[in-house]
Amino acid sequence: MFTHAKWIWPDDSFTPNTRADFLFTADLNTVPASAEAFIGCETKYWLFVNQKLVVFDGGLFRESRHGCGYFDAVDLAPFLRAGDNEIALHVWYFGNGGRNNVRIDKGGLIFSCPKLELFSNEHTLCRRNDAYYTPEDDKPSYLYGGDHTAYDARVRPFSLSPDHADMQAATVVGQYGDTPWGALFERPIPLFFFSDRIPCTAEKAGEQHTVTLPQAMQFSPFLRVTAKGGEKIVIHSDRYMVNGGPGDFNVYRGHRAEYICRAGVQEFEMLDWIFGEKIYFHIPDGVVVEELGYRESGYPSDVTTEFSCDNPAVNALFAKCVRTLQICMRENYMDCPDRERGQWIGDVSVQAPQVAYLLDKRGLMLLRKAICDFIYLRQGNHLTGNVPGENNYELPSQSLNAISEWGMIASYYAATKDRDILELAFEPAIAYLKLWDTDDEGVVVERTDGDPWYDHLYNCDKPLLNICWYYSALRFAKTMAKELGLSHHDEFIAARMQAIEKVFDKRYWHAAQRYFASGSHGDDRANAMAVLSGLCTPDKYPQVRYLLLSVFNSTTYMENYVLTALCEMGYKEDALRRMLCRYQPLIDNENSTLWEDFFHLGTRNHAWSGGPATILLRYFVGIQPDLTVKETDITPLKALRCSFVNNDGETVIIDK
Repeated sequence: MFTHAKWIWPDDSFTPNTRADFLFTADLNTVPASAEAFIGCETKYWLFVNQKLVVFDGGLFRESRHGCGYFDAVDLAPFLRAGDNEIALHVWYFGNGGRNNVRIDKGGLIFSCPKLELFSNEHTLCRRNDAYYTPEDDKPSYLYGGDHTAYDARVRPFSLSPDHADMQAATVVGQYGDTPWGALFERPIPLFFFSDRIPCTAEKAGEQHTVTLPQAMQFSPFLRVTAKGGEKIVIHSDRYMVNGGPGDFNVYRGHRAEYICRAGVQEFEMLDWIFGEKIYFHIPDGVVVEELGYRESGYPSDVTTEFSCDNPAVNALFAKCVRTLQICMRENYMDCPDRERGQWIGDVSVQAPQVAYLLDKRGLMLLRKAICDFIYLRQGNHLTGNVPGENNYELPSQSLNAISEWGMIASYYAATKDRDILELAFEPAIAYLKLWDTDDEGVVVERTDGDPWYDHLYNCDKPLLNICWYYSALRFAKTMAKELGLSHHDEFIAARMQAIEKVFDKRYWHAAQRYFASGSHGDDRANAMAVLSGLCTPDKYPQVRYLLLSVFNSTTYMENYVLTALCEMGYKEDALRRMLCRYQPLIDNENSTLWEDFFHLGTRNHAWSGGPATILLRYFVGIQPDLTVKETDITPLKALRCSFVNNDGETVIIDK
């Protein structure tokens, strides 16, 4: 596919936050039935065919596997015509990384369309678009890559589709497979959807024009104005400045746009996406506003399940769960689109059953990618809690969650019966479980490496949670072994389980207080996990029930497991009462999504808060998702066959 294509750039310098335009032409006698183009870039691209926007925010963040990236396959045929055709690409090189993106030190584009005999090489026309610049003030947070979008229309009038002006021959900067781009894997998820431009009415107060969106969304603002020239317009969302999580009192900036006007009537669109429920256009006096609006974009998975009941509060909560899930999807499942955009595996484990219950199979494709990220991008035997990305590190509690009976792999397999995922995950899961040392009685002890985080806020019983999550992971490892017909780890699994079972009540059950604890206080999270792991036997359910109705330490993340435990014990009415009590501030607030915690201590939308949707459908409606994967449903993560010379001078061949 890339045999005749080369990595190209306008020159051999790679300044971070650079934009470049590329142009290919094709003279066709007839339009072919298909004309698949294969596109790889660092970092993102926008594709136009005959001035029509075809791909918005193309490309996927690195990495697919260590040192490798992705390519997109796009059929150009529906947009071609007989005669002259133009295929233009606008490429944005980040030059930095974050919690969902790995930085490399070279920008670039590689393009191949064999049907049209178009290949990126030294004959491709291109230019560095110097109208884009990088603002020096108010830098965005390090938590996700990229930078602000700033455009000076005095340098070049803005045009959505790149024009011919100043185009020159490209510079070849590498061959396919070269470092740092590496091999490219086929994009395993659909291209993002994008709407037409949607004009809006704004409320004006001084220089600020406010557009209120119908709900929280991922969007790109646009404007059309008349100006004298030199005026600066600044655009951002209501989520531009975002609080840290519970206990983190920092404030994090997202991306914004600024636009310097030229004289006359002009338009500008932010070629990036931001998130929020409002858009703020700061427009100087004297600039005449002709039109303001936005283009929505996002992950293309439809909601397939409806829910309603006679309780308006429950209906409102369910709707917010659904919207929170939808806007926490794009390149990957993310904790939040406005502060981190990180694929925290604990968050994904809360999202995973929602995906199976609420979304079509395209939602499962993104979940499958999350699992592949988790396994392929492990650090040795360490399964890291936030992948892909530069700022990832291990949270053992979240990684144990992911491989437990209640985690993302178990939820995905229960809905799909995708055996390939079990085969991918089984050995890495066992290797990860072997990282835990044991005490004199053979019981695992907390690890001192990694981040010993289990939940925010108060009285978190970490030793007990460690045992319960670990035991639940062992139980799912046993399930995986049985499903795969493997027995070579049975002795390890059985020995670890039996050691915990033998001492669990003796060490942790406080009969007088009627709860489990490693110390002097009973924690709702730890007792819930004692139930969900199976370590709490049914005879103790009435006592544990009392604690779960009287202790409220959990955040919205672990509240999912507290409510699930109540339902698993048969106390569904108690679960509903606790749910409505704890979630009332999130139900009543003005946002269309769920906050990071029960009080506004972090983001106003957070992936780990949506557990009630699963609980309502699983325990109160009583349905189970059946999304069994067929061979044609999901494209495996596969690479092109290629060979290249690595940094040690060795020839490397990648076939799969």
